[in-house]
Amino acid sequence: MRIFGPEAFLLAVAILAAPGIAADIPKVDLPAKIAASSRPFAYDADGGLSGPGGAFIESATANSQFVLLGEDHYLRETPRFAAALYRMLHARHGFRHLVVEQDRYAMEDVLAPERRGDAKEIGKWVRRYPGSFEFGSDQDIGLLALAGKLDRGPMAICGIEQAVGAPRYLEDLARMAPRSEVRNEVEALHALALKLDSEPTYSVNFLIAPGTLERLERLRSIYGAQPGSRADEMLLGLIRSAEIFGYYRRAEAGEPVGLFNNTVREDWFKRLFMRCYRHMAGDGALPKAMFKFGSNHMFRGKNPTQAFPIGNFAHEFAIANGREAYGLLIVPLIGTGYGDIPAELRVMLPAEVPLVPTVVDLRALRPLQRWLRAPLKEVESTAFREIVNGYDAIVLLPGEGPATMMLSGLRSIG
Repeated sequence: MRIFGPEAFLLAVAILAAPGIAADIPKVDLPAKIAASSRPFAYDADGGLSGPGGAFIESATANSQFVLLGEDHYLRETPRFAAALYRMLHARHGFRHLVVEQDRYAMEDVLAPERRGDAKEIGKWVRRYPGSFEFGSDQDIGLLALAGKLDRGPMAICGIEQAVGAPRYLEDLARMAPRSEVRNEVEALHALALKLDSEPTYSVNFLIAPGTLERLERLRSIYGAQPGSRADEMLLGLIRSAEIFGYYRRAEAGEPVGLFNNTVREDWFKRLFMRCYRHMAGDGALPKAMFKFGSNHMFRGKNPTQAFPIGNFAHEFAIANGREAYGLLIVPLIGTGYGDIPAELRVMLPAEVPLVPTVVDLRALRPLQRWLRAPLKEVESTAFREIVNGYDAIVLLPGEGPATMMLSGLRSIG
């Protein structure tokens, strides 16, 4: 099949030769366009969103099956915005599920009756198992407590992170061990995990250590758990996590495997999400979920680390279900001015730094890409394209600062 024949070539030549076409680029008042696409918002007395920006986000997400928040981690105001957004999505659009970059079994523990909806009790659990909670700040705990309160179903929170908090897994595996020799090996691994991850903070030293993957694979082979059982799912999760962390360790040592740290991880996100989704859809209703992940994971299309992330999967999956996904990139403003905001982002932001939370509509700015990227260097232009096409809006949060850790008493790693 011939795609481009001589007629197409002659038409292209004629268009390029026409006077005024491609030579004269109309001028665009970019500051005015950006200002018109920017709306302030506030938090109401109930912790929800209000103001023009709140109304805009409510309208923009009306047809969404999934709303995707891309964030920087360990900050104070970002989880506050996430909680306000989730309140609105739950009340206005029937969202019932929060999908997070947290361990699967840790989120099961958060929803246990004795902790569900109770930030203080969740904080105590984080203190007991610090390695199980990648994000255990007061603000993140508050969001988890809120999600557990707003919906009482078993899938109110879905954690799809690769396995972390190996001691928690190994405790359960020791209890379920079918034979004493298997239990002895599990307990030896548990002791090693406690030794390597002994600090009162989130860490993955055991999972990333040389030799861990091979020992876990051997454990699975001698354990003999039924495929699909809790024990086998735990073992497989630990193995996959050790593999993913191993790619990072090996890449740091110079081996060309760093790409797989990203691509294999994103693949695992998708598999764990689909497991959750099948449970969510058990009652026949279309599940609606808000995702909260690091910004690299929430892009539509290929992300900056050359993977097709879970965010892209959510966009395509929503389309398959007759809906859409809506992505918000959270940009924290720390201190005064735009400071360390990179050029590829600054060209899309209001000329005057907002003093209140503000949402910038990227769908409105997308047709202006050639003008917006004109002052950028090539590498900045590439990053700009990834953002303006990969997200639907930017959320600016002035006065951002570090998260607090009072509920758990742990040391922050942010």
